[in-house]
Amino acid sequence: MVVALGMVSCHGENDESTPTTPVAPLVVTPNNVSVNQGATFQFRTSSPVNWSVQGGAAGGSITADGLYTAPNSSGTFFVVATAQDLSRRTGSARVFVPAVRIFTRSNRVTMATDESANLAPMVSVTGTVNTAVAWTIPEGAAAGSVTEAGLYTPPAAFGTYRVIATSQANTALSVTINVVVGPVAVSISPPSDTLGPGGVRPFTLAVTAIDKRVTWSVSEAPLGGSLDGSRYTAPNNTGNYQVVATSVHDPTASASATVTVVPAGFRPAVDMLSARTAHTATALPDGRVLITGGSSCFFSFYYYYDSCELKQAELYDPASNKFTSANGMSAARVLHAATLLPDGKLLISGGSSAGGPRAELYESATGAWSATGSMTASRVAHTATLLENGKVLLAGGVGTNASNASAELYDPQSGTFAPTLGGMNLRRSFHTATRLANGQILVTGGQLAGNAGITSTAELYDPIAESFAATGSMSTARAYHRATLLSNGTVLITGGLSVSSGTRLNSTEIYDPASGQFSATGNMLIGRDSHFAIPLPNGKVLVSGGYVSGAGALAFTAELFDPVTGTFTQTGSMTEARVLPTAVLLADGRVLVTGGSDLASTELYQ
Repeated sequence: MVVALGMVSCHGENDESTPTTPVAPLVVTPNNVSVNQGATFQFRTSSPVNWSVQGGAAGGSITADGLYTAPNSSGTFFVVATAQDLSRRTGSARVFVPAVRIFTRSNRVTMATDESANLAPMVSVTGTVNTAVAWTIPEGAAAGSVTEAGLYTPPAAFGTYRVIATSQANTALSVTINVVVGPVAVSISPPSDTLGPGGVRPFTLAVTAIDKRVTWSVSEAPLGGSLDGSRYTAPNNTGNYQVVATSVHDPTASASATVTVVPAGFRPAVDMLSARTAHTATALPDGRVLITGGSSCFFSFYYYYDSCELKQAELYDPASNKFTSANGMSAARVLHAATLLPDGKLLISGGSSAGGPRAELYESATGAWSATGSMTASRVAHTATLLENGKVLLAGGVGTNASNASAELYDPQSGTFAPTLGGMNLRRSFHTATRLANGQILVTGGQLAGNAGITSTAELYDPIAESFAATGSMSTARAYHRATLLSNGTVLITGGLSVSSGTRLNSTEIYDPASGQFSATGNMLIGRDSHFAIPLPNGKVLVSGGYVSGAGALAFTAELFDPVTGTFTQTGSMTEARVLPTAVLLADGRVLVTGGSDLASTELYQ
């Protein structure tokens, strides 16, 4: 027996060679949670446990089955679970209890003396299950009355009165709502506009009353146009018309907007298949328009890294006023360039997400895409200009990291790109390039590389020498501007972003190839950049869209430049405000404007 006991001892707890079974940790689910003050939350484990709150009642309470109730104070607390078996294993969960907060969605409300306002929806209490508030008026009955539910009734006298909502969970917290009691007033935006026949203007409304309903009318109806709610459609006859909004609550309160209908302007056309910004639109030899690329969320994300660039293309048929799907490009592109070649093919070059320097060709006769040679450099927001010899000059743009000065030529015969003998004098992007009557290419302005800002300089590309040389500078630094060749051979420069704190320019200037100099001409009605400027068959230039100075109707305003008088006059406005849209002249003299501002809508100027 003694030996036997000794043998047991040798194989007992003192035998280091005996393997031990690891104890599995006790897991509390979830292990990290946020619970409002006074709220409950159910914790769980995989085995029977005893529950407790570390620190006792100050951290809340928990039932035997794991239902936790948060305290009426903020902080970080821990719920502890202890296994009921002999292992006495423990696990814990972190509980964050937020502070009580009270806030108001608006601290101001306007109303008439004979109205009541429910202020409760304007106030929110968070961080607690007790979201109730107590309502008080500091100035007493002379400032009106408020019920426990937050229904405020004003006094008969006009004025501004304070109504205070105090959290019942934490009486140290309150918000104040200022109630402005006065006569009902109605205002319309824009207060005036100019439209062409059939043009459309949606009006916005402000009513200083709780009851914001209005009735809409046209004073000159039915000859003065029609209304669908607040959406006005101009008549075919010119003249001045009044669009009127009258308060339902107080029919003596109304406002009117003056609409001037002029002989030409925009009217809504059919929507594209996709919303697009910074895309291209090209009139093909058969009269149709090919739309390529762009971004459907350009203004939601920084365009170089967004996920909305498109490789889809679509065709617009002016005869049927319809868009149909076309074969897509090989790569998604935005801020790329499209150049119609003499043989009817379309060269697409560069752009963000283009897969580097790849280019491709669209065969307008068959609708097929094909690869062509690669560019010598990646380019975004560059220029691509058809030369008299049929080659295409690509200049500048944003490269791998910054604007570049390089330029290259695309030869349709060989389908290859080759550097020009010399690059531009400056590294530019968001500049312009215009082919002059003498075959040279005028390059103006643009964003310089790095933090060098915006330039007023200009230079000329000579296709024979394949080199650039400086010419006269513009009077003002410009980028995101537009350059339009006029019928007399000069070039109109409009708007743009200036070097001074992002000022949008309304100034314009004319480049004269004979003198190599720029001279000022009439100012636009408003400052713009990222707009369009397109020559019309009558020699005038249509300008619209873009980021603009001012607000309201100015965002839609369109204007015409007359080269004979050197002045701008207002023409019928667009229906939509558009930044970085496209505009293309159709064979019948109308102008098709597509997209911009992440829109799928289009308009026709006629």
